[in-house]
Amino acid sequence: MLRFAHPGYLWALFVLPALTVGFFILHRWRMELMRRFVSEPLVAQLAPDASIAKRAVKQALLLLAVACLVIAAANPQVGTRLEEVKREGIDLFVALDVSLSMKAEDIRPSRLEKAKRDVSDLLRKLQGDRVGLVVFAGEAFVQFPLTADYSAADLFINAVDVEAVPVPGTMIGSAIEKALDSFRKDLPTQKAIVVVSDGENTEGDVAGAVEKARKEGVRVFAVGMGTPEGNPIPVYGPNGERSDYKHDRAGNIVLTKLDESALQQIALSTGGSYRRATNAGNEIDEIFKELSALQKTELGSMQVTGFEDQFYYPLALGILLLLIETLLSERRGRLLIRLTKLIPVAHALPLCLLFLVATASSQTVRSHVSRGNDAYGRAKYGDAEAEYKKALQQDSTAREAQFNLGNAYYKQQRFDEAQRVYAGRVAAAGKNSSDKELAYYDIGNTFFKGNKLEESIESYKRTLRLNPTDEDARYNYLLAKNRLKQQQDQKKENKQDKNKQDKQDQKQNQNKDQNKDQQQNKDQQNQNKDQQQPPQQQQPKQDQANQQQQKNQMPKQQADRILDALRNNEKDIQKQLRKRAAAKVIVEKDW
Repeated sequence: MLRFAHPGYLWALFVLPALTVGFFILHRWRMELMRRFVSEPLVAQLAPDASIAKRAVKQALLLLAVACLVIAAANPQVGTRLEEVKREGIDLFVALDVSLSMKAEDIRPSRLEKAKRDVSDLLRKLQGDRVGLVVFAGEAFVQFPLTADYSAADLFINAVDVEAVPVPGTMIGSAIEKALDSFRKDLPTQKAIVVVSDGENTEGDVAGAVEKARKEGVRVFAVGMGTPEGNPIPVYGPNGERSDYKHDRAGNIVLTKLDESALQQIALSTGGSYRRATNAGNEIDEIFKELSALQKTELGSMQVTGFEDQFYYPLALGILLLLIETLLSERRGRLLIRLTKLIPVAHALPLCLLFLVATASSQTVRSHVSRGNDAYGRAKYGDAEAEYKKALQQDSTAREAQFNLGNAYYKQQRFDEAQRVYAGRVAAAGKNSSDKELAYYDIGNTFFKGNKLEESIESYKRTLRLNPTDEDARYNYLLAKNRLKQQQDQKKENKQDKNKQDKQDQKQNQNKDQNKDQQQNKDQQNQNKDQQQPPQQQQPKQDQANQQQQKNQMPKQQADRILDALRNNEKDIQKQLRKRAAAKVIVEKDW
């Protein structure tokens, strides 16, 4: 792959066509002056050794030398090199609250979106540190373990939402314990935890987790999301529009407030600090300064790839062309005469112009790619997309423009379009396994972001077949498998709960039928007893008619007994359902 360290210098190549035209005008001007003094037949007699062809060759050599020097100044970089880099840093876990209360909009655009942006800014500032992410609500999960791949970490942070943890509530203590258990024990590194939450802890042993962190020497920093005045929690419809606000069990609108005292106590108990997030500020910068002051530990060395400078090749060629141009005289030579007979000078100038036009066209493609890269670096992905498309309009095979266009689509969350671009790269790669590997890896990421886990796993498999040593692809492959397993387990659990509920309803219906049958048997027995009474004890006809009417109606005491039995049966069923729900988690607040 070819790139330039200073692509802006390549704009100087546009001077070459102007110099070519200038040389041509100079030649015509000199010939015109010559005709003013002597006639054209005498020119050959007065200067028999003068060669117009050699003069054109000297000018062409000068133009080529200037082009080589400009390219050398831009510093072309080709190929890759491996170098060993020592990393020093700390182990850091970010505990991100994804409970429903984080959707409150007292911080714009919402508490959760502001938290994700701040954590992404923190990742961009880290150098050499290993970072992991724990998401928590009513439970805590490790979203990704300690890693130095900040780009992959940022990818997963952007994908976090309130649905990441299915159990409602807020358990800050569980998140701290999960982070403490996930720290690696192989190196005695300085460890820290950054808790980003609104502080509304609804359950769990926070004090025990904080005490455990203090004993292990882990500092806990806290960032409070929200305002003490509070804000309602919006509820959105299927089309993304706000339909209502969250209500509690009593039917009142829930007002979620920032609990600063809890977060301050957590931070101060472990030697950390607390910051409250605001709309305009970035409090994570202050925490980053405190993290940077912690003692760094050498985490080992890793090999990275980089581009090898190749500026000396065009530089040497340019100097050589200048030497040839200086040593070459304008006198006619035999060798050049023979060459001019084979290739007329008139044909040489169009070739030079064609070369210059091709160089300028290539530079135009590269300039569009360079401007697109600048816009991409400033997170203006729409502008970057436009520049990459302009480059592809001039050269549809530009590999860098194709690669970066897919990334621009990806950053705009247009995953289908990014996938099509990456798939096109696979088709264009041919036998180039390196390009195929990168394309399959990017396709896997687009599937993962689109929650198409099975397709992403297959793409990561293809990446690993092409390069079994790709640790990023292996990590993403395992992460996608774990995410798919969690979804399958969740579906299985929901299905089991549904089956249990169906069985419980069936049992309830059977109990009702059984009570009804028992009552019918009692009525039949009472009727038989009445029919077996002696004749002398029978009442008059009017009394017998009343008695027959009473038999057709159910006695009040008997009806009360049936209702009591049904109520007791319903209480038993409700009791069993509460026990089953309590076996999972007891949540007083589901936000």
